[in-house]
Amino acid sequence: MRLSNKHANVQTVAYSDFSGGLNTTDAPETIAMNELTQSVNVEIYKGQLKTVAGTDEYFRDESKAFDVLMYDRINDTFLLTDADKKVYAVKRTEKPELVELGTLTGNSDVAYASWDKGIVIASGGKLQYYDGAALTTLDGSPEKCMGVFIKQGRVWTYYGDELHTSAVGDATSWTTDTNDDSSAQWLQIGYKDGGIITGVCSLSSDVLIFKSNHYAYHLAGDFPNWQLAEIGRSIDCKDYNDCVALANASLCLGRTQVQAISTTDAYGDMQAQEISAKVVGNITALGATRVRYLPALNQVWFLTGANVFLFLDLNTSGFFERAFTSPAMDAVNVGNDVYVCKNHGVYILNGAEMMDEGQPLRWKFQGKTLVSNNAYLIKRLRVDVTPYYLNYAPSWFRAGNVVLEGPIPMGRTYVYHDYTTVYGSKRKVFEKARKPMTHGVPVYDNDEPVYGSPIYVFPALMYRTETRCVDREQAIRVVASGRGGSMVFNQISMDIAEV
Repeated sequence: MRLSNKHANVQTVAYSDFSGGLNTTDAPETIAMNELTQSVNVEIYKGQLKTVAGTDEYFRDESKAFDVLMYDRINDTFLLTDADKKVYAVKRTEKPELVELGTLTGNSDVAYASWDKGIVIASGGKLQYYDGAALTTLDGSPEKCMGVFIKQGRVWTYYGDELHTSAVGDATSWTTDTNDDSSAQWLQIGYKDGGIITGVCSLSSDVLIFKSNHYAYHLAGDFPNWQLAEIGRSIDCKDYNDCVALANASLCLGRTQVQAISTTDAYGDMQAQEISAKVVGNITALGATRVRYLPALNQVWFLTGANVFLFLDLNTSGFFERAFTSPAMDAVNVGNDVYVCKNHGVYILNGAEMMDEGQPLRWKFQGKTLVSNNAYLIKRLRVDVTPYYLNYAPSWFRAGNVVLEGPIPMGRTYVYHDYTTVYGSKRKVFEKARKPMTHGVPVYDNDEPVYGSPIYVFPALMYRTETRCVDREQAIRVVASGRGGSMVFNQISMDIAEV
């Protein structure tokens, strides 16, 4: 019998690579297949898209309105500031306690750097030093210090167009002795060029200085052999906390773009490259921002004091968005952990459950919209995911007008530990559980040691849900959303024919 050749042009379209990240500059129909028009609470994990980690409460005080989070790695202590510019210490212990240390000397945003037995803090006034026990003011430091960093055994700070350094090995000495090269020094950056310093960060062993007129300078060498060179006149650093040093480059946030500055042999010794062309609107809409590099995630967070903020994945150079239950004020990296400062406390990221302050985090992403010259016929929709959650976590996947509920693993259908509200719930009383398409490593004949093993106790299994359908669309939007539940999105695929 002859088979019908109707819809012989059926093709399978798969969404599995999302490494391009957000593209809000171009229309949804014109972006690349690996880009997203929406991306909330998802990130790249080992090359695949995954829901972000939730948080566990580490410390909370409803009577305070915290603003800045610092970490003193020498004393293993957090320092926080509040709306009244008071400074507090919290030892990193199982039962953290808040201890008031004093008040900031200035009213500007805070910068800090590790020094000797603690950290040095700059806030727009004189520098302050925390040694693990007390907060003291460095009375000899300049009257206005907008930032601080350590280089060549000296404490460096800046204000206006001048860099000032302490004496070598002595943060209390700021007097210059022309007969002593190890005494305090100062350097004017860009004499009469009409700008003031808005940011300083390191690049390898050298220093990059950014100014308000978009000029940037490169400082190399040790005193008295400092070498200052101009590297560009179109590098915008918006404010004091808007540049950051990465592993092999520096990142600079401007008013309309993010630029990466790296060494090169092609264009002098430094080159600035814009990396935010696909999210220009998002960057332009940013207000006062703190740029934080988090090596544990290999991400850069752009914190604005709002619930929702932009972040950059350094593995793929793609931008994504994160949304907490309440505003995220600051973040620090401690070893393999990331701590987030909110108004009333400090939280630690927890990848096991996608919960924040007791509430499930909502996630959503939307891929490229497919457009036909005539119409597309959707014949089948498949979704492959790897869930890591233990409780019920609903998810939905839409292609055109076809909606598919995410697969529910067998163990997630139990009443035990199911916190879904019964009243008003649209969830079915009985739901068909899915069996995994793949099986994990069997315990029998598995010689992998348990201690330090990266293998999950519950193996990573792929679950598929699919449906046969007939949906005729001129344009197919592909959207996924849900709440709670850590999962990896392996693939969303559909069989379509152009008719």
